Amino acid sequence: MTRFPEEILGPAEAQAGIDARVYTRDLTDSTSVLWHHELKQLEDGKFIHLYKATFLVKTGHVYRLDVIRSDGTTTSATTKVPSVSTSKLVLKSGAVVLSDSSVVQEISIPDVPALWDMSAIYLVEGPDYRDRAFVPYEKPEAPGADGLWRYRLNITADQDSIIARARRFVQESNRKDIPVTLTAMGIQFRIMDGAWFPLFSEDDIVKLAQPGVLSNVVNGYGLFGSMGLYREEWSVSTEEAAHLGYPIEVSDEPGF
Repeated sequence: MTRFPEEILGPAEAQAGIDARVYTRDLTDSTSVLWHHELKQLEDGKFIHLYKATFLVKTGHVYRLDVIRSDGTTTSATTKVPSVSTSKLVLKSGAVVLSDSSVVQEISIPDVPALWDMSAIYLVEGPDYRDRAFVPYEKPEAPGADGLWRYRLNITADQDSIIARARRFVQESNRKDIPVTLTAMGIQFRIMDGAWFPLFSEDDIVKLAQPGVLSNVVNGYGLFGSMGLYREEWSVSTEEAAHLGYPIEVSDEPGF
């Protein structure tokens, strides 16, 4: 909703009011949610119109965002929440020990149009201690010619941040040390819906503010999209953990 002047300098100004109702409509099960309006003051003293709603976003469902004026004029956009068709999506090779004794593992992700981010997950356990550590990995620029998103997990190098987290637990709980072992690992990533193409750089995101550029909005401009969170984990054998040096006595001092 364009207001002139656009800047709102106080709640008593005419443009502090807005003629708009905002809904999200689940076109898959025909339910709808009304978003609640708030006039919010920013740190610089200016005000913005903010609409908020809390609801469960369901995988595979189609949602339409409607912004409706009192005379019936409507701006809308639609997104389909990404989904996967299998309980086990990730393709992975066996862990490989390199010549320097470090352990790596190749994984690939099929049937996903685009990824927002990816993190390796490591589940470490000990007496009164259980922690899932997330180690972020840089996203490839694009999938391979076969459509697979490929990553190489550097499992040995990732242990540094895991042990650092365990050491903080020891220090905060005023213990001298605890034994911990690696029991499982996995990956987590967010899947983008098709509206987010092309894959955005920071410059591309700036373009979203320009009318008619990278827009899927009817009777308006901008982008309305969705993401889906996917996580898959698998067990780590005692032998695999032992090659990484587990179980490890984590102390409250640097080093093990």
